[in-house]
Amino acid sequence: MEIILNLYKNLLPVLAFIGVGYFLEKWFKLKPTYISKPLIFLLLPVLVIYNVSEASTTKIVIIPIITFLIALTMNLPALLAHKTIAKGENLNLLKSSFTFFNVLFFGIPVVSALFGAGATSVLICVYLGTAIYGNIIGYFQVAKTKLSTKLAIKELLKIPYVYVFVAAIGIKVWGVKLPEAVGPSMDVVGWVVSALGMMIIGFHLTSLNVKNIDLRYYSKLLGFRTLAAMIVSALFIGGEYMIWKGLDTDDYLMLALVPFLPVASNISLFASYLETEEEKFSLVVLLSIALSLILVPIVAQFFPS
Repeated sequence: MEIILNLYKNLLPVLAFIGVGYFLEKWFKLKPTYISKPLIFLLLPVLVIYNVSEASTTKIVIIPIITFLIALTMNLPALLAHKTIAKGENLNLLKSSFTFFNVLFFGIPVVSALFGAGATSVLICVYLGTAIYGNIIGYFQVAKTKLSTKLAIKELLKIPYVYVFVAAIGIKVWGVKLPEAVGPSMDVVGWVVSALGMMIIGFHLTSLNVKNIDLRYYSKLLGFRTLAAMIVSALFIGGEYMIWKGLDTDDYLMLALVPFLPVASNISLFASYLETEEEKFSLVVLLSIALSLILVPIVAQFFPS
């Protein structure tokens, strides 16, 4: 029970910013770019670069590879879902909803509650792998649906994550040490990143009509996604453990949480970009958060103290 209370104590204040974002857009017509630009171009780069510099080299190599492979392999159950329970959905958006995990915005308060604030550096390693897939390969796939290959590559090169990733790895390789005084402020930056990320989700919910929600359909879709992610994650995490066993116990536990994390809010942005089914996939994000609020505390109960 103490674990559950601690989780909700960390999560609920951050999740409240979904409502803040909703009302700011609904009442004041505030544009999401006012939030997303400082988040993407300033706060996220600072958080990623600092935590990569603090993480061990072994974790930077192993963990992103595992999470990248998990995200990539989740395309297979997405294809199966498209042929069975989700025949009418846009395939690219369906793939995105299966392969994108909200590792950062939802994950920071979760790992802080379960493993302590110092675990953020490991979470960033988890994020790197999913973001390499989602922000680079996933974005390119979606852009290709509307643009030529050349223009899609140009759009891809505008994404700051590409340069943040290179900079973070470069700093680690060259052994650049950031000032120790920066450390305490990173906890605050992490919380702000989570809050603003949730606020962006709220912006995308303003056009949502909750009166005609087919809960049975979404339960099947998200249930299948979770089950598939559990199987895929077990294969890659278990495979690494049996062959190399290069991580700490807490690292494996953190990786075990990935299948139970919500769909990342990128899916709403991509739906907006494609000008198709924005409301439906915003709902997928919201319902997946609700599901994670149930599943993550249950899974955490089985973690060693």
